[in-house]
Amino acid sequence: MNDMIEKKDLLVEIGVEELPHSFCSDAIEDFKRLFVEGLKAERIGYGRVEDFVTPRRLALLIRDVWTRQEDFKEEKRGPSVKRAYLPDGKPTKALEGFLKSNCVDESAVVVRDSYIYIVQEIMGKNTEQILPSILKRCLGEMRFEKAMKWEPSGFIFARPIRWILFLFGGDIIPFEVAGINSGRFSWGHRSIANRRIEVREPDEYERKLYEASVIANRSRRKDELRRQVDELATSQGLVVPEVGMPLYDRNTDLTEFPRAVMCRFDEHFLELPPEVLISEMVEHQHYFPLVEPDTKRLSSTFIAVSNIPDTGKCRDGYERVLRARLNDGQFFYSEDIKQNLSSYLERLKAVTFHEKLGSMYQKVERLREIAGFLSELLNLDRKTKQTITDVVRLCKNDLLTHMVGEFPNLQGIMGYYYALSSGYPEEVAIGIREHYYPRFAQDVLPSRIEGAVVGIADRLDTIMGIFSIGMKPTGSKDPFGLRRCILAIIRIIINMRLRFSIHRLIEECALLYRVQHPEVLIREVEDFIRSRIKTVFTEMGFLYDEIEASLGVELDDIYDCYMRITALHEFRKNPDFESLLISFKRMSSIIRDQQYSGFSESLLKEEDEKALYEHFRSVRETIIRNIEEKNYFEVLKILSTFKPSVDSFFDNVLVMDEDSDLRNNRIALLQDIISVFSNIIDFTKIVQAGETVTKP
Repeated sequence: MNDMIEKKDLLVEIGVEELPHSFCSDAIEDFKRLFVEGLKAERIGYGRVEDFVTPRRLALLIRDVWTRQEDFKEEKRGPSVKRAYLPDGKPTKALEGFLKSNCVDESAVVVRDSYIYIVQEIMGKNTEQILPSILKRCLGEMRFEKAMKWEPSGFIFARPIRWILFLFGGDIIPFEVAGINSGRFSWGHRSIANRRIEVREPDEYERKLYEASVIANRSRRKDELRRQVDELATSQGLVVPEVGMPLYDRNTDLTEFPRAVMCRFDEHFLELPPEVLISEMVEHQHYFPLVEPDTKRLSSTFIAVSNIPDTGKCRDGYERVLRARLNDGQFFYSEDIKQNLSSYLERLKAVTFHEKLGSMYQKVERLREIAGFLSELLNLDRKTKQTITDVVRLCKNDLLTHMVGEFPNLQGIMGYYYALSSGYPEEVAIGIREHYYPRFAQDVLPSRIEGAVVGIADRLDTIMGIFSIGMKPTGSKDPFGLRRCILAIIRIIINMRLRFSIHRLIEECALLYRVQHPEVLIREVEDFIRSRIKTVFTEMGFLYDEIEASLGVELDDIYDCYMRITALHEFRKNPDFESLLISFKRMSSIIRDQQYSGFSESLLKEEDEKALYEHFRSVRETIIRNIEEKNYFEVLKILSTFKPSVDSFFDNVLVMDEDSDLRNNRIALLQDIISVFSNIIDFTKIVQAGETVTKP
């Protein structure tokens, strides 16, 4: 039946004032999702969906949209039979009201399960009648980081709507919002072809806009930009560095008809730290920096992206803007290096970290204590401890420099350069830079212990400080980025293979904050870490039951926990894993809640229980030694050797024997075996194949 419904292509375009580049991708995805959901809810079939987005438009071209809704049968339940009829069989007021409200008579009544039902055949409406309500609901439900009102009706959208193109086949769908009526007209490029573009059929849309200097398809626009940039860079023997890759997306969403423009800045600016030049080009001007492919050395050549063809004036303008900014940077740098980096420390007293936690100077003092605690736990040598102390004393000082004041994203990076210019060893400078690593999820990690220790201390101080003033994260709200702090700490610990007691570190730190009950702060922070570490390990590819089985034992040494989970994850690939798991879970189940006395070898009666005990005794010391040495995979390899003796034991030995001495001794034997492995794994938390378990 649905094959017989006529189909047409649907085109809807919302023309707006320029959207911020950061809005474009999310906006078109939101628009597409809501519109398609509207079609589904209204029982209107459709084919392929194409989306288009530029700074001035959001558009959908939906193929093969049904010209009317699908027919359907609607069943409604009315009153019970007892309430529907009088003793003489005549309908009651309840039944009459039910029939009247649904515009049917008694002939439509069906009795089922002692209730009255009616079944109505609902004919589908024409799609043209429904499309306006779908679009209205769609536009009303779209959400933006920032939205605005601009006309008397008070309609809210990301930017003012200037035109609406709404065609079903070749017909205009009448629609009005924010004082704008729909039609068959779009608009060309604002600077090159600023005129109305008539679109008679949806199929014409992309071609007509291209003729008006608009590449409406985002992926094609990005591909064209990439082609131009790569062509210009290759012509100079240069490449775009990794830091410039996000600019392809950014410039795609800043333009409708991108044109790459080769530019240059004065060579003497290369004397500045390259991060300063790159930051200005990438973050502020959206220019592509270029580097030599082998040495990665920054070139004085860069590529800007224009929304109009370059006549030479564009290039001059881009170079002039960058020159002015780099002159400022050069001045800031020359002024900053006139002072020793250590001279800024006292001035941190005037910089507020948080009104309830004091100044940045006070934060640095806490960092000194926390880094000292952690250094002791890690048994670091005296020289390394002194380097860490120097890093702590200097790590926040660049916040007060001119350069970081102008380019906040260079904090730590400028500290590195200023430490070197002040005569500090390179390991101190590297520690200052790397204590901010990782800055985001996929960022690089510290390469040296100094940056790792100070980075952990910095983030732990933030976490404990915010918790101490009662501002811990709730739901999706995390204004201080504490979840990111935990993620960074865990990644640093695993990457650097740091073994220490996180509980002892938190206990020591808790005394640095003004709280009446330090034990409450300790518990809350540890619970927070535990909840986040599960998320981190899940993102690393571990299964939730592997995490629960390993975390359930003990969460104190995070790297040790990671090693336990890794060993279990690898051991799970053993073909005997499932049968071993069944046996050891059976052991755990048998000994649970059982009262028993100690094990006695003299009470072993059956050959199979003797064989199990002999095997356990032969490997027990090896298991304990490997656990002490953190060789967890070796421990689990030994576990696999239990399979023959465990299988024979359960096949031929009755654990719950009537003889209480034999029963207690067998339970004690199983308890001894389980207890050795329980230091690294909780068998009861592992899910067997085919077992249905609700995730915690």
